[in-house]
Order: sequence, then C-alpha cells, then structure tokens
Amino acid sequence: MSNVDAANKPDRDAYISPLAGSEAAPGIAVVAAEAVNRKETRDLYAGRQKIYARRAKGLFRNIKWIVMILTLGIYYVLPWLRWNRGPHLPDQAVLLDFPTRRFFFFFLEIWPQEFYYVTGLLVLASLALFLITSVAGRVWCGYTCPQTVWTDLMIAVERFWQGDRNQRMRLDKEPWGANKIFRKVMTHLSWLLIALATGGAFVFYFDDAPKLARELVTGNAPAIAYMFIGIFAGTTYLLGGIAREQVCIYM
Repeated sequence: MSNVDAANKPDRDAYISPLAGSEAAPGIAVVAAEAVNRKETRDLYAGRQKIYARRAKGLFRNIKWIVMILTLGIYYVLPWLRWNRGPHLPDQAVLLDFPTRRFFFFFLEIWPQEFYYVTGLLVLASLALFLITSVAGRVWCGYTCPQTVWTDLMIAVERFWQGDRNQRMRLDKEPWGANKIFRKVMTHLSWLLIALATGGAFVFYFDDAPKLARELVTGNAPAIAYMFIGIFAGTTYLLGGIAREQVCIYM
C-alpha cells in the first residue's frame, strides 16, 4: 500500500460519540461531537426576512381590490346608517346596546334569551367557511380575512409613499436623509390614522355613532371608549402595518 493510500484510508479504530470523556474499549478512540439540532440549541422562531410585495395586476387582483373596498366600506360606514324603528327605540341600523341588553340589526331585535339565533348563525358561518375552503381553497385567507384586508391596505399606503418593490428596497438600503425620513414618517402617520379610524369605527357599534363622535372630539366620551379605540388602533397598526405575514405564520 502506498503512502497516499494509507493517508486516505479511514481510521476504523475511531468512531464519533456524543458522549465526550466517556470510557471506551482498548484501542477505540472517543471523539466528542455535538448534535446540531438539539432541543436546547434549536431556534424556536425563524429570523424574519422582510418581504417586498410587488404591485400585481390582473383579474384576481382586481377582484381583491373590489372585495377590500366593499369590506372596509361596510365596516366603516355601517354604524352611521339609520333605521327607523319607531318611538323610544334607537335609529342606528346596527347597534349593540349593552345598557338595554339588546342587539339591533336593521329590522331584527335580539334579546339575551334569543342569543341562540346568533350562535346558530355563527355555526352556519363556520360550516360555510369549511365548505368554501374545501371546494375553492383558501379564499377566506386570500380575500376577506381581516388580517389580509388591513395588511393589503397598509401595503397600498406604503407603496403610495415609498414606491413599488424596487424603490422600497433602494429606500431601505440608502442612508438616512431628508427624503427617507419624510417618506417613512408619512407612511407611519398614514398607518396610525387608518388604525385610529379602525378603532373609532369599532366603538361606534356600541353607541349612537353621531353622538359618540361628538363626545370623542370634545373629550366628553367615556374613558372606556378611548381605551378600546387605543387597543384596536394599536393592534391594527402592529398587526397590519408591522407584523403582516408573521401573524399568519405564528398565530
């Protein structure tokens, strides 16, 4: 056997053991090795890589724009619609009236003892969601999920201030200057305004919208109204503007 063959010959008297320092049979060498995927050293969360979504065009993108406008329009406008129910009854079309323990939905008036109607509707909605997902795929996640709708809106605002995919990537790489600061600040201010509008629209479902809006502006609204506006504004800003796809990955 040549010297080269001897050098390339594997050492049969040695093996890799995860037990460093343990005893072995005579003539057997113990080589310490560390598992690369141990529970103690395994990362629980993958590092986030920022996604730069490019402007999309086509039929399905147009459908998504229409669905987004409809869903956001319903959410923001619905508390302001009026519905005449006669004397001594609220004229707001959709109202969760906790003081009188009633839920008004246009011509429907649901009392606490009739809440099983709402439960039945929720069960039917869940079954419909399962059916649509089985037949057409993740239509709910792609078009009507609140996380998708508000994230799409936040990305549209970001694109308005910072440009499309390549422009946003260049903006993030360039050093901080007047242009970058202006575009970043305007983006986040717009997100905060959307978040405040989202929180405000939510509390309007629990009181007369015009009256509560005046009280909010004048500072005479209940403290709990400001608290819930802050909570929903914060979650909208964080989940829709900052976290985005991370919500779907980890929640």
